Amino acid sequence: MTDGAGPRPLPPADLSPARPPSARGLWALGFVALSLIALVAVPSYFGKRVAAVQNRITTVVEPAARLSAKLDLLKARQMARVEGFILSSDPLFRDYYNSAIDDEDAVLDSLGVIARELDRDVFDPVATDTAPVTTDLNRTVFERVAALRSASFDWRFNNGLIFEEGPGEGSREVVRQGYEDLQRATRDLELTILAQVDGSRRRMANEQRLQSRITYALALVALLATLIVARVAYRYRGLTAEQEKRRREAVQARREIDALLEATDDGVLGLDLDGRCTSLNRAGVRLLGYTETEMRGRDVHATIFHSNPDGSQAPRETSPVLVAAAAGDALESEEGAILWRRRRIPFPARWSLLPLIDGTELRGAVLTFTDMTETLEREDALRRAVRQREDVVSIVSHDLRNPLGVALAAADLLLDLPLDEQKRRRQAEIIRRSGKRMQNLIEDLLDASRIEAGIFVVRPSQEDLIPILHEAVSLFELQASARSIDLSVEGQEPVFARVDRDRIIQGVSNLLDNALRLTPEGGLVSASACVDGPWVRISVRDTGPGVPAGIAGRIFDRFSQGDERDGGSAGLGLAIVKGVAAAHDGTAELESTPNEGSTFTLCLPVSGPAAGEEPATDVLA
Repeated sequence: MTDGAGPRPLPPADLSPARPPSARGLWALGFVALSLIALVAVPSYFGKRVAAVQNRITTVVEPAARLSAKLDLLKARQMARVEGFILSSDPLFRDYYNSAIDDEDAVLDSLGVIARELDRDVFDPVATDTAPVTTDLNRTVFERVAALRSASFDWRFNNGLIFEEGPGEGSREVVRQGYEDLQRATRDLELTILAQVDGSRRRMANEQRLQSRITYALALVALLATLIVARVAYRYRGLTAEQEKRRREAVQARREIDALLEATDDGVLGLDLDGRCTSLNRAGVRLLGYTETEMRGRDVHATIFHSNPDGSQAPRETSPVLVAAAAGDALESEEGAILWRRRRIPFPARWSLLPLIDGTELRGAVLTFTDMTETLEREDALRRAVRQREDVVSIVSHDLRNPLGVALAAADLLLDLPLDEQKRRRQAEIIRRSGKRMQNLIEDLLDASRIEAGIFVVRPSQEDLIPILHEAVSLFELQASARSIDLSVEGQEPVFARVDRDRIIQGVSNLLDNALRLTPEGGLVSASACVDGPWVRISVRDTGPGVPAGIAGRIFDRFSQGDERDGGSAGLGLAIVKGVAAAHDGTAELESTPNEGSTFTLCLPVSGPAAGEEPATDVLA
């Protein structure tokens, strides 16, 4: 800093030329350079080791654990269908059983591939450094898969005889014995894979600990080298040390002021005691639409406080901002305050006024303000989301409670009353339908969660969409007939596209269910598919009341519902439809006319989703 006599002269010693660095200084610089290189290279090396172990866990071990858990569910489904056939001799159970067999084969094939990957990982140096996984354990995974295949083959053979020859005496015991053998084999496989998961996680933890210790040691070495360099450099201070100090102090002071004014997202406006603008920062220029040059000298009240929120004129004489600025008082904005930007455009704002005092003299005031538009919109969206979630929790709990109560009542009848076979079957069917309703609601919730988490995947193949529409429509024929609704598929010409058949049926079914619930008796609901250039359009049209314009923009959002409830819907169906479209790289669209009907459309690429987005194994879905 300088005083009244000007800058102080530098001492003569500061004018001497700097001495060249000694060999010790060069050695210290080389030492610190090597330390810094090691500090970068060694953590990078160990980071790759940790990443390799993490990649093994993510791509091999954890998928194996998920597939093993899925096997148990598939076996349970097969057992339920075999027992259903034994009890009812209904040939439909054999079709359901064969479908579950195909799913099981796919899972076993994936497990076989992963088991071989585990065998190869045994010889990876990263996998064997700290907590090696023995070759016997890896072979055990492969052997467990082979043993499970063998047991599954025997069980399928026995089940096949039952399906071909019909249930006989002792069939149920044979099936249960085989199922218990399969459960043991599946449990052994799962325990072996879990051992792999634990071993891999221990390896990664050991690698991370080793990396931390070495990094800490290198940091200490680098610190020591830095101290050595600092001690050597202390001897070679330049002639301009004092001048540089003064310059840094001046620059730092200027930067602090600039940072306060320019780096903030809040507008900062300076005004004098007459209420005229003296300065405006960059954020204030953006918020008000005036340049700093245009604002300088303007009357602040006439520029941004001239009118009240209702549009009425605000008198300058009673302006609280000018009164507080003149009195040197602090002031905060009230709830619902606004400011006026260029062209007399209002925006919701929160502002505060603080006096500007130079020593003991009042020089003016500083007004800081921020645009609250986005904040208010987020608060409104949050409140709307909370209301929607509260509504859907109520609806979901109601939808689960009703079928659960029905199932429990039917179970009580089965347990407490001596019913004949027909009545017992009727009660069992009631329990099955109630369980199916609960399962469908839970699956919808899971699919909605997968969509939100970005793990909703599809397995596309070349399909004719017309048979898919017929299959979806057939699921609702009884429901439509009960309400005299004309339900049909328009057009019979083949429409080919690369899609996931099951997901398209799921999406169209949700649209049909939505349309049938809202269409009045005697109405019309139709499904159609057509090619539109590189796109295929799958539409469901109804003659219901239509979608109000106020909710059309968010009708596909999760938990979104109209002003009137449509019979207890949880608000997940259309969100799943949107997720199905997005998973195919397409969109979901709505065209609606009040009191005339609505048309919901899946617009999908004919060639299917991008090849890089197609998973090799659909585990998550």
